Amino acid sequence: MSSPEVFYLHLSGEQRGPYTIPQIDHLLNSGLIAEETLFWREGLEQWQPVTNLVALRKPPKRWRRVVIGLSVAVPLIVLAGFFGPTVVEGWREATAHRFTLDEAYWRARDTVRHTALPPGGLVRFEKFASAGVELGKDDAATVVLRGQLSLPSGPPRPVTWRVRLPYDRTKGEWTNGEVREESPAP
Repeated sequence: MSSPEVFYLHLSGEQRGPYTIPQIDHLLNSGLIAEETLFWREGLEQWQPVTNLVALRKPPKRWRRVVIGLSVAVPLIVLAGFFGPTVVEGWREATAHRFTLDEAYWRARDTVRHTALPPGGLVRFEKFASAGVELGKDDAATVVLRGQLSLPSGPPRPVTWRVRLPYDRTKGEWTNGEVREESPAP
C-alpha cells in the first residue's frame, strides 16, 4: 500500500527517493535541486516539475543583510572609537601587577585616580614616554606622571604627581602607594 505523501525525484537521469513534501521543500529552497527537477508519485501519469508540488521562495535580498549589518556595525564602531581607549586604559590600570616599568606606570595612574583626585576631578594623563618611571632595588617604583586636571570650577590645568609604589613580591602585585602633587615645571 503506497502513501500519497511519498514522492520520487528525477535527478541525474535516474529516479531517487522516496521523499516527503518537507524534504523536497528543503531541497528546492536550499538550492540542492533545481526548480526544473521533476517529481512523480504513484497515481500520476507523468513526471511534473517540483514547483507544482512546493513553492520556490525568493531568497532574501543580500543588500538587505548588508544594510542591516552596517546599521549595527557602524554605531558599534563609533562607540568603540569613542569609549574604547578609555575602557582599555582603565583595564590596563586595574590589571597592572608585574614589577615592570610599564606596569608601574599604569598602577601609578590607577593610584592617582583613586587617591589624589579632588571630588569631580577628571585627569587626562600624558603618555608613558613623558612619564618618569624608576624601579628601585627596594622593590618599589617611583613614577612621575604629568597630565591635565579638570575640575568642575575652572579651566583645565597642568599637574604633575610623584607616586611611590611598593611592590609585594610574595603576592606578585603593587600595594597602595603614596601620591604627592608637585608644581609643574615652567
